[in-house]
Amino acid sequence: MKRSLGLFAGLGAGAVVGAGAAVLAFLFLGDGAQEPGREASAIAGRDGPAGGGAGRGVRRGGYVPVVAMATAERGAIGRTIEVIGQARSLRSVAIVSEVTGLVEEVAIAPGKRVKAGEMLLQIDDAEQQVLLTRARAEFPIAEQNAARYIDLATDEAASALEAEQAKNSLSAARAQLRAAQVAVAQRKIIAPFDGIAGLTDVEAGDYLRAGDPVTTLDDTSSIIIAFAVPQEAAGFIDIGQPVTARLTSSAGQAYEGLITAVDSRVDTDSRSLNVEAQFENPDGRLIPGAVFTVETTAEGEPAVSLPGLAIQWDRAGAYVWRRGRDGVAERASVVILQRTDDIVLVEGDVKVGDAIAVEGADRVRRGVPLPASPAASGSLSVGAAE
Repeated sequence: MKRSLGLFAGLGAGAVVGAGAAVLAFLFLGDGAQEPGREASAIAGRDGPAGGGAGRGVRRGGYVPVVAMATAERGAIGRTIEVIGQARSLRSVAIVSEVTGLVEEVAIAPGKRVKAGEMLLQIDDAEQQVLLTRARAEFPIAEQNAARYIDLATDEAASALEAEQAKNSLSAARAQLRAAQVAVAQRKIIAPFDGIAGLTDVEAGDYLRAGDPVTTLDDTSSIIIAFAVPQEAAGFIDIGQPVTARLTSSAGQAYEGLITAVDSRVDTDSRSLNVEAQFENPDGRLIPGAVFTVETTAEGEPAVSLPGLAIQWDRAGAYVWRRGRDGVAERASVVILQRTDDIVLVEGDVKVGDAIAVEGADRVRRGVPLPASPAASGSLSVGAAE
């Protein structure tokens, strides 16, 4: 009984024993063959707080924590740029009347999707249809006369001059036919591409003049968001760089796009660089004219990427537990360069490919055996070394 009390008194005064060590302590007491001081030393070890204690660490035969391991990967310091941008359609036109005339039919449905070539508005073309009919009747006659005079000129039954005049008459008839076709086509306003028709004030019976606006048409299958970045950040913008956009009115859904155009020079008035990013818009949620908060991150200086849970702290600063060549834990000091979500970018005594303790790292001490690094990059291996 005295031996038991002596053991617990020694443990309370000299060291803090973990749960696993406490179980071993009861086994040693039942055995009755160990000295109290020697039991406490063998079970608990001499290692102090994280980063090293007074002793040499836990021996291979002692307490080994179960930890998750990850491989240090190559990363780069991100430079995040956040600005305001305005959206516009991939293609957008203001449709106007090419000719003067009376509106016969309006087929525009504002806000509705139309196909390329679909009629939007019809202007009265009765006169033009008459001219087209005449041109269609005259063209075959001119074509036959030209062919006949060419044959006669070949047989020397007609002069070359007469054959040339017949050819010229055919060309004039062809031009008149084409002009009549164009005049008719101009009075039927059609959609130049697939898109969504805008509002219109035109109604059947209105009299339009050449140049009068009819409606707008926007191709919203993709949206272009134009924004400007400060000249100091111009060197971190590249075509193909990912961009995230959110409506400024709310912290709503984030839309992912790519930079598709970068201006060739900095604007001398605003000292900024104009940039455009394209966003796919199959559901039509992105509306032209809306204002967005645009964010993009460019890769900067190289760094080592680690899971955030691997970082430990003590009075000396940040550090991680690295699996050394002999398979045991060793302390590696690091400096945190950047933190993003669950990933940290560091520099220091860690290099790409090192096996780092992640989950359970707070229970690791110097000299503790650690599992091997995971086989797949970015994956975790969980366990304890034999």
